[in-house]
Amino acid sequence: MASDRAEVLLGIDVGTSGVKVVATDREGRLVRSATARYDTQVDSDGRGSDQDAGSWWHAITSAAGDVVAEARVLAVAVTSQSPTLVPVDDRGREVGAALTWLDRQAVAEAAEIERIGPGHRNGPDPFFGTAKLPWLLRNRPEVAARAAHVVSANGYVTGRLTGRAALDDSSASLMQGFDESANAFDERLFGRGLGVELLPPIVATTDVIGTVTDQAAAETGIPAGVPVVAGGVDSVGSALEAGIVEVGGPLVEMTGFSSATMLAVPAGTHVPGFIHERHCVPGVDLLITAQVTAGATVDWVNRIAGQDLRDSEALLARSRPSRLTTVPSFAGERTPTWNPRARGIIDGIDLAADGVELMLSVLEGNALALADDVAELRARGFAVDRLLSTGGGSASTAWLQIKADALGVPVLRPRGGHGAAQGASYLAGLAIGVHDVGELKQFAADIEHEFTPDAELHERYEHRRAHFSRVRELNRARAIEKP
Repeated sequence: MASDRAEVLLGIDVGTSGVKVVATDREGRLVRSATARYDTQVDSDGRGSDQDAGSWWHAITSAAGDVVAEARVLAVAVTSQSPTLVPVDDRGREVGAALTWLDRQAVAEAAEIERIGPGHRNGPDPFFGTAKLPWLLRNRPEVAARAAHVVSANGYVTGRLTGRAALDDSSASLMQGFDESANAFDERLFGRGLGVELLPPIVATTDVIGTVTDQAAAETGIPAGVPVVAGGVDSVGSALEAGIVEVGGPLVEMTGFSSATMLAVPAGTHVPGFIHERHCVPGVDLLITAQVTAGATVDWVNRIAGQDLRDSEALLARSRPSRLTTVPSFAGERTPTWNPRARGIIDGIDLAADGVELMLSVLEGNALALADDVAELRARGFAVDRLLSTGGGSASTAWLQIKADALGVPVLRPRGGHGAAQGASYLAGLAIGVHDVGELKQFAADIEHEFTPDAELHERYEHRRAHFSRVRELNRARAIEKP
């Protein structure tokens, strides 16, 4: 543990289900951390998903003080769920609900943007955020009228900390219609009633955009005058924590409410059907696969059971694969199908099935969906010989072993393993010169545990994956049904 006046770097991650605040020292070691949770509102039809941005700020004010704990804070950086957009006034205060990345209401607007400004890496899907701008103008005009800007989730927090509105370039690059060559949104989108004019100026992920104001210091406990780094998408934080700072390296998984994998690729790489995003390191992009409700499905079973079954003795004693096959698409699918109307499917359920069997099938279903994504990566010419697992989902020993068996490659859990928040603290250090990319690789070299695949179980899971794919086809009909 650090002394009372130890120098620390602060990382904040605004997740879908909670905020995590982490302090690390100059050697990349965790000093303190705290988490505060909040709710995500999802409409009964699974299309709309709002969140109260004020709850993020309240969570930060409740968690940050204990983490700072009289230490000398050198800098703070914020990562977040994305693309989640928040309408704010000229003081940076929310004037309406945040439209989360999970929100699927802007399908028509995404298609409209593609017609006006086609040809960009991230396609016409509401997930990519830009379509939420015209949807907001047309469906919540009273909110849009009060908005000075529409900011990203991390941009909302940095705005509250500094009083300055900014859009980091990792968040911008994840959005539909972003022109990589111009480092700006496609000029064809302006003046068309699409709302792109509401986005704030684009800055680099590592830019220091201001310092903590006196008011923000009083509310959060973070000292006034501390440099605030623009920050970025949570995948950037997870990649940094995993030491992914150059092209190549392992596939990195980040699991919380959702799950995403990141592969470091040369800047400008375009693989249709995948998610593309700038890293914070020049010349490096992140190629991303994503499942919508990975951790959320695990939480769903635990709520039904009234206890955490992930690593229970009863679950560990069950034979694998499960008798059940679960497609965990409880709120649509992103890669590889991009089917917003997909829903969860449980095949083979009978009266003998219990909560433990359901949990096992959910863990396996997420692992099989991940295996489909990895198979698609390999088909596109990308080698995947190991998986580095971070985020809340990496805490489950049973789940990581299931993933190793399903993928047929080792799954590594780094000793840090705190995900995007710890990576955000490294980003803060990178931005102010406390860290360099070489150090970040060293920070990630300490592996807590390696989960080795069982060859016989891998063969069984490959057979199960073929059945999983057939069951998953049931969602194809939903994709073409009228809403």
